[in-house]
Amino acid sequence: MVQNKNDMGYLEDYTYQIFNNIKHPEKFMRKILFRGFFIIFALSGLIFTGTTQARVKCWVNNDGVRECGNRIPPEYAQKEHSELGKGGLIRKKNKGAKSNKELKEAELLEKNQAKQKEIIAKERMQDEMLLARFTSINEIEKALDERISALDSVIELTKTRNEKIEIDLNKRIQTVSDANKSGNTYPESLIKNIESLKRQLSNNNSFMKERYAEREDIKIAHELDIRRFKKLKKIK
Repeated sequence: MVQNKNDMGYLEDYTYQIFNNIKHPEKFMRKILFRGFFIIFALSGLIFTGTTQARVKCWVNNDGVRECGNRIPPEYAQKEHSELGKGGLIRKKNKGAKSNKELKEAELLEKNQAKQKEIIAKERMQDEMLLARFTSINEIEKALDERISALDSVIELTKTRNEKIEIDLNKRIQTVSDANKSGNTYPESLIKNIESLKRQLSNNNSFMKERYAEREDIKIAHELDIRRFKKLKKIK
C-alpha cells in the first residue's frame, strides 16, 4: 500500500520529535509541566467562577420577611445577613452593626471583665506576699500576737496618760469652783489650761477607739491569712 506524501511527512515529524525529546529530556519535561499547570489553572478558574456565581446573600426586611439576592440593599447592609454557598447552605453569617443598647452592654461587660482581671491580679500578688512572709501557720499566729501586744501597750499607755490628765483637770476645775464660791478671782490662763486638758482627753479617747478598731481588723486579717495559707498549701 502506497502512503501519500502528507502521511510520510507527518511520520517524519513525529519521529523527529520523539528522538528530539529523548535527546533533550529536560525540554520535554518542561513542556509537560507547563501544559499540566495550564490545565490546572484553567480548571481552578472555572471552579472559582462557579463558586462565586453560586453565592447568594439573604437578609430580613423591615416587615420581617426574608429576602435573598446577589446584592444587599443599602438600608439592610448594616443589619444581620447571611451568605449562601452552592446548594443553599449558609457559608457565612454576619451579625451586622450593634445597636446602642448592645454597645452599652458590651462596654459594661468589658469594664466588668477588666475589673475582674484586676481583682485576680491583686489576689495573686497578695498570695505571693503571704507565701513570702510566712512558711507556716505558727508564724502567722506569732505575728498576730506581736501586733496585738504592741497595740495593747499603746492603748495602756494612753489610758495612763488620761488618768494623769483627769487628775490634773479635776484639780484645776476645783480651783475655779473654790474661787467662785469665795468670790476670789483666778487667772484667765487657768480656764485655757482646763480647755486644753479636755481636748487632750478627747483626742486620747478617739485615739484609743481607733486602736481598738485596728486591733479587731488585725485579728480578722490574720484569720483570713491563715485560711488562705491553708488553701494555698493544701492544709486541712
